[in-house]
Amino acid sequence: MAFADIRRGLFVLHMWIGLGLGLLLALLGLSGSVLVYDDAIADMLAPPPKATAQGRMLSLDAIIAAARAQNPGRGQVQLVPPQAPGEAASVRLGEMSRMGAMPNMQRAGMPRQRSATEVFVDPVSGAVLGRRTALQPPILTFAHQLHGNFLMGREGRQFVGWLGVAMVLLGLTGLVLWWPKRGQWKYAFIVRRTARGLRFHRELHAMLGIWAFFVFIVVSFSGVVLAWPQTMGTPGFNPRALPSAPPIEGAHRIGADRAVAIALAADPGAALRSITIPGRRDQPVMVNLLSHGAINATALIDPWRAKLMTLRDPSQSFLAWQRPVHQGTLGPVWKFLVFLTGFLPAVFVTTGVIMWAKKRKAHIAANAPLAEGAVP
Repeated sequence: MAFADIRRGLFVLHMWIGLGLGLLLALLGLSGSVLVYDDAIADMLAPPPKATAQGRMLSLDAIIAAARAQNPGRGQVQLVPPQAPGEAASVRLGEMSRMGAMPNMQRAGMPRQRSATEVFVDPVSGAVLGRRTALQPPILTFAHQLHGNFLMGREGRQFVGWLGVAMVLLGLTGLVLWWPKRGQWKYAFIVRRTARGLRFHRELHAMLGIWAFFVFIVVSFSGVVLAWPQTMGTPGFNPRALPSAPPIEGAHRIGADRAVAIALAADPGAALRSITIPGRRDQPVMVNLLSHGAINATALIDPWRAKLMTLRDPSQSFLAWQRPVHQGTLGPVWKFLVFLTGFLPAVFVTTGVIMWAKKRKAHIAANAPLAEGAVP
């Protein structure tokens, strides 16, 4: 089979994936761009209070006690220490995810969850500075559920995974279709000033695709991995299948500071990201660590025996890097590139539909080569 025949087949595949799934891919990309800066947007819409007291930070146990004193009986506790001077410590009381309850939760037989409360505590004075619902603002909750499962609950993750596969196919077939002929390389990376009508949209489509190709493919592939973690072999903990840490009669459960010390001893180069103390007495304490500047390492601590149960440090795993790659947490430059990449599916769909419509109007075959000035 000649390469020209292969190219024509790839063009048809590329065109119909784009036309058939274009709107869904555009929504997936735009919601992803919003989520790249979700914390900044959440803080802009509902600004957290500032901490003003100067001095040495209180113990983690004291901060948790201050938050619990005015909000008793909330079960699970998650503490996120301040990451910069002037920030308050965040203590989340309750088990509701910040992204809200997934659609169809009750239909799937899962119990209804109460909304968690986020309490802000001055890490030096221990004063409670304010509180708010731990749910993100509605626009971000919607964006999380749209991007994560297309508003279809757990079953929607499979759907999102297939959309990610479509993104990868569009990128790879687009690279083949972009590949310039001999002598045309100098025009392959730009939109020529003389380009008009169909040719303008064709060159814009190709230029954006090639300049963003690497980031687009990497982000799309990482999305597939996150949608199908078990299939891809991504390491991680299932929060609903944690190992048991049964209480010992007469023993006292260790506090947050001791649990963090045990976790940091197991991973000395890491920094504390958060600690979660479960509401159930037979579950381990979960300490999330920032390892190697980007990877989330997770330590499970037996609070009754004061020992490490297991440490997941996936820094040597290629698959474990896919989450920071996809979420843009590898630095400000990468974050901005991932943000821009989310707009590309909408741009590609727009230019692709315009090209298809113009060719159809001019009675030109969809895979016919363009002649200068042939189509307005």
